[in-house]
Amino acid sequence: MSIVSARNGNMSAIPPSWFQSILGALILALLVAIAIRWVKLPYTIALVMVGLTVGWLGEYWMPADIELTGLLTAETIFFILLPPLLFEGASAMHINKLRQNWRPISMLAIPGVLINTAVIGFICWKLVWPDTEHGMLYGFLVGSILAATDPVSVLALVKTLGAPKRLSVLIEGESLFNDGTAVVLFNILLATTLAIASPAGIDVSFMDVFTAGLSEFLFVVFVGAIAGLLCGLLANWFLGQSDDHLVQIAITLALAFGSFLLAEMLHGSGVISVVVAGLLVGNHGVKQGMTPTARIGMHHFWEVLAFLVNSVLFLLIGYELQSVFAWDTHVLRLALIGIGAALVARLAVFPLTAVANIRNPNPVSGRWQVAMWWGGLRGSIPLALLLLISHTVSHPPEFEYMGETIVGGEITAYNDMLILAFSVVLFSLVAQGLTMRPLLQRLGISGAPAEAELRYEVALAEVIGSRAALKRLSSLYTQGMISEEDQATLADPYRERVRESEARIQELSEANIVHSTRVEYARKELISTQIEALRNAERTGRISTVVASEVLHRLDKALGESKFKQEEILESSRSEQPVEDVVDDEMSESLIPESTENVVGSATDSSEE
Repeated sequence: MSIVSARNGNMSAIPPSWFQSILGALILALLVAIAIRWVKLPYTIALVMVGLTVGWLGEYWMPADIELTGLLTAETIFFILLPPLLFEGASAMHINKLRQNWRPISMLAIPGVLINTAVIGFICWKLVWPDTEHGMLYGFLVGSILAATDPVSVLALVKTLGAPKRLSVLIEGESLFNDGTAVVLFNILLATTLAIASPAGIDVSFMDVFTAGLSEFLFVVFVGAIAGLLCGLLANWFLGQSDDHLVQIAITLALAFGSFLLAEMLHGSGVISVVVAGLLVGNHGVKQGMTPTARIGMHHFWEVLAFLVNSVLFLLIGYELQSVFAWDTHVLRLALIGIGAALVARLAVFPLTAVANIRNPNPVSGRWQVAMWWGGLRGSIPLALLLLISHTVSHPPEFEYMGETIVGGEITAYNDMLILAFSVVLFSLVAQGLTMRPLLQRLGISGAPAEAELRYEVALAEVIGSRAALKRLSSLYTQGMISEEDQATLADPYRERVRESEARIQELSEANIVHSTRVEYARKELISTQIEALRNAERTGRISTVVASEVLHRLDKALGESKFKQEEILESSRSEQPVEDVVDDEMSESLIPESTENVVGSATDSSEE
């Protein structure tokens, strides 16, 4: 196709056929973003609903140049949309919080996916394909598609809810890591289904599938983790070699796509690779190798990119969902079976977290388990896996299976699979997404901080920021950059701000909630100081390893109890009222402790320059 055309003697570029469609989807998404200011509706859910509406009514009013059908392919999701969204979520997650919650996250990421696959697969087999040849395989294939929560959907929703920090880590951590398990399991089951249904009639035993699947899983996870680790380390080194914020931001963008592509080329898990690389760079490279300007710029860049990608993705998801449903009794039956099976299988959250709570100083409460059960959303990943199956329906692939080269057989139940999975995705995004905030409020774990706590954090942020500015001002005077008179003039507003904020903190400390929070934080810091002192004493030989191990074990247990107590205090202090009634979302996001940490980090870096 020519990229230029002659019109009236002038040469003009012809945009690609998909350009108008993508631009139209983006403009529509931005209009939705503006409109929801007047409608109390999460942005992603609004996009899905608009996409559904556009799909149903599009043929009557959609411009001829805009065609959204076929834009959402498996390749588009996996290689274009998924890497930046995974990287943005992983880089913003504190690795220490993951380490503190590794038990429930790991239980849900591996055994949880296997249990969900088995339960969904068994229900679908018995209720949908009980007498169909290969019906059991079809059921378990659907189970693997719906087993994992979707990181894109979960991350997008959690950000709007303002859930407690630890609950967000649990839900986000599960969604980031369980996809690797689900995708590998899906590939194994798909290959097995195609092999058994092939004209060659490959006969395999359960033990053969289990052995091959286990080795494949270990290989894919290992390769993905190593690829992400190597890419992350390389990116950290490059970040330290440049102080140009544009170059540093570009490095993170290349890392998001490069780590995913490298892992996939090596037949590993691209999802795990991006998550590992994002965690490594977000927790080490960004803090140690990036300038304050670059950190601020990177935050804004990834925020904008995630917003744009999410906007197009969820709009297209809504558009694709409507194409499946004919709204007859057969579709309704399959929809109810799929939704019911997914909700029943998700109940595995309760026994798995109960196991993770054994000898855990920071257990997951029953209320949080309910929130995690209902908050397991499905979205883009199931759609991508379904689209992968669609390729095999029209073009049976030739592949190697257990040492034999075979031509895959036909998956006759693809249309039913499509309805089952799409029903769950639609219910998950709309019904569960819309009810998640009321559920959190009902459970008493609403994301809105109490007004006293919020005011305390605002005052604390003012004190931290102003003191950092005064420290930097003193450094500038010492270096001869400003005169003593200029220093005094510039310092007065900051000193006044410190005095006013400290007075507000003193006043708010009289409230039980704020006082308890501060005391518990101080207790945690004192225990951490003791641990560090004992470890130094052990390294220098002042105390023996036996004594140090015993005392450190007690202190670690006390530290865990202190962290749990602090979170309980914060949780109990949260108001039942919506966060909008206290302060708007943007303001609250800029004032919570994480933003305060950024202020401290930036100020410290500036003072060291």
